[in-house]
Amino acid sequence: MKENTATVGFVIEGTKANKDGKYPVKLNIYYGEGKKKYGIKESVTKEEWEKLFASNLRDNDLKSLRTRLKAIETKAQGVIDSLHPFSIVAFEEAFFQRSSNSGEQHLSKLSYWFDRYINILKEHGQIGTAISYQTTINSISDFKKNLTIYDITPEFLLSYENYMTNAGKSVSSIGIYLRQLRAIINQAIEHNMLSADKYPFKKYQIPAGRNIKKALPSDDLQKLLDYTSDDPHRQKAIDFWVLSYLCNGINFTDIAHLKPENIQGSYLYFIRQKTKRTKKKDLRPIKVGLNPKAIEIINRQKNTTLANPFLFPILDAGLSPVTVKHRCQRFIKWVNKHMEEIRQEKKIDMKIGTYAARHSFSTVLKRKGVPTSFIKESLGHSSELVTENYLDSFTDEVKLEYANLLTQLK
Repeated sequence: MKENTATVGFVIEGTKANKDGKYPVKLNIYYGEGKKKYGIKESVTKEEWEKLFASNLRDNDLKSLRTRLKAIETKAQGVIDSLHPFSIVAFEEAFFQRSSNSGEQHLSKLSYWFDRYINILKEHGQIGTAISYQTTINSISDFKKNLTIYDITPEFLLSYENYMTNAGKSVSSIGIYLRQLRAIINQAIEHNMLSADKYPFKKYQIPAGRNIKKALPSDDLQKLLDYTSDDPHRQKAIDFWVLSYLCNGINFTDIAHLKPENIQGSYLYFIRQKTKRTKKKDLRPIKVGLNPKAIEIINRQKNTTLANPFLFPILDAGLSPVTVKHRCQRFIKWVNKHMEEIRQEKKIDMKIGTYAARHSFSTVLKRKGVPTSFIKESLGHSSELVTENYLDSFTDEVKLEYANLLTQLK
C-alpha cells in the first residue's frame, strides 16, 4: 500500500488584522506539490502566535487554543492515514463530513463528480456550461443508473455511443457528451480517485462530426441586408441579426453584454464572454471596424435609460449569473422567432437563426478571398485550424459549376 505524503500544519493568514488585532488561523494540508488552506474559526494576534507553541507557555487561553489545534491536527492526520492513495477531495469529504453517505463508495459515484464540477461552474458564473454538464449526466443516468467512475470503460463508452446513436442523437451531440464525460474522468484521476492506467479513453476514440454550416447564399443575404419592416418587433430582430453579421459575427450573448465604452471612435472593441471564462492570459479584445449601417443600427436600438450601464436594453445592472443566462437565452429565442417570420415572408429556404449571421460573416469573407488569418482574428478563434474547420465549404452553385466542367472538354 502506497504511503501517503500529505502533512498537516497551521498558519496565520492575512495582511490586515480584524478590529481585535487578530489574524485567522488556517489549517494547512500539504500534498505532493500542492497545498490547501481551511478556516477553523480561530484567530490570534501575531504576538500570541509566536508564543503559542512555546514549551513554557503559561497563558491559559493560549493553552486551550493549542489543545484545540492539536485535536484538529490529530483528526486531520487520522483522515490522511486512512486514505490510500491520498486525495484532497476525499480528505475534504471525510474531514468535514459533507455527506451522510461519505467514504470511498460515495466518492466513487460518477454523479458525485458531475455534481461537484457543476457546482464549481455555477460558482464561477458559467451557467450555460453547468447546464450542459447537467444534461450530460442526465443522459448517462438514463442509459445506466448508479454508475461509478470505475464503470467507465472502453466497452461502456462504445455501448453508450451506440445507445445515443440509436436514440437519434447527432454526432456533434454525442461528441459533446463524451468530451464532458472525459473531462470528469480526468478530474477523478487528477484527484487520485482513479488510477491513470484505468483511463478509458486510451482505447476509445470520441466520434467527431463536422457541423453543417449555416452561411446564407449571397442573394438571400442581400434580401436581409435590404429588409425593413413597419412591424417594430421584426425591425428590431433584423437589426440585431444584421449587426451581428456586420460586427465580425459577434455572438448574441456578447451583444447583450456590450457597454457604451466598448465603442471608441469608429471601432467596437469587445472580449468574448466565452473567452473571459476559459482563457486567463493574453486576453485580446476583438476589434471591429464599424461601417455606417452598423452605426445606424446601434443608434436606433441603443439603450435610452441612463441608469442602465449596457449599450442595449437587454440586461440590467446587478443581475445574478443565472438571470443573465436566462435573459440572453430569451433574447436569442425572441430574435429567432421573428427571423423565422422574416424568412417565410422573404421566401428564404435556409434557416436564418442567430448563428447564421456569424457563419455568413466568415464565409462571405472567405468567398471574397480574405486571408484565413484575418477571419481567425475577427472571430476570436485560438488557431487557424479552428477557423478552417469552422468555415463553410464551397457553395452549392460552385459545386454544380465544377461538376458541369467534367463534360465540357472542349
